[in-house]
Amino acid sequence: MQRELLMGDQRGNTMFVEAIMNPFSGIEDSRPVSEALERFKEHPALMVTTPSHQLVGIVARVHLLEAFADYWIGHGPESEDILKTPIGNFAHQARQIKAGTPVEDAVNLLYQGEKAVVVTDRQGKPAGIISWQEVNNYLREITGFNDKSSVRFSLALTDAPGQLARVADVVGRAGANITAITLSDPKTLNWVHLVLRVDREHAVIARHALERHGIQILSEHYSAE
Repeated sequence: MQRELLMGDQRGNTMFVEAIMNPFSGIEDSRPVSEALERFKEHPALMVTTPSHQLVGIVARVHLLEAFADYWIGHGPESEDILKTPIGNFAHQARQIKAGTPVEDAVNLLYQGEKAVVVTDRQGKPAGIISWQEVNNYLREITGFNDKSSVRFSLALTDAPGQLARVADVVGRAGANITAITLSDPKTLNWVHLVLRVDREHAVIARHALERHGIQILSEHYSAE
């Protein structure tokens, strides 16, 4: 079965923030700093909420590093006390975006310096968080980087309308299952770079189809299983 993993969904040509947010990165404001430190092993930023799930703010790793530095300077060896402090004391104001917002808007906020962005649901309650970690995971997913059972072809195509559809048609008609397609434009020459991933067992079929139709293969890479 052919799978199209381009940057889009059934509503059009846009990916929305709820598709990449992390819904498991919340912590109640009354929980101690020590618990937050454990959570930071998996999450670069945490969404701080009240027991009734009202947003207090966010705490990022860098926020606690700054807090620890200030505490050590002011309190010396008694720094263990800060580990018992409620994490809500260190919450910073969070930028919020609604579910249904394009991913690009969240990335733009991160690029402007936000440590994380909180995604709210239709009722305005916090539903998840997006940091650079979620963006990176999203890019790895759409490019098929995490897929160890696929083979990656790097192709050089002339910069002309219909090239992406042509490659998908050629490979699909040959019977190869496409797991990911990503496209980049170097902007300097009259060509574009396309990365095509297919199931490992279909690699030979895909290669022969591409060669038969005169599509230039720059490289072929088999991921380590």
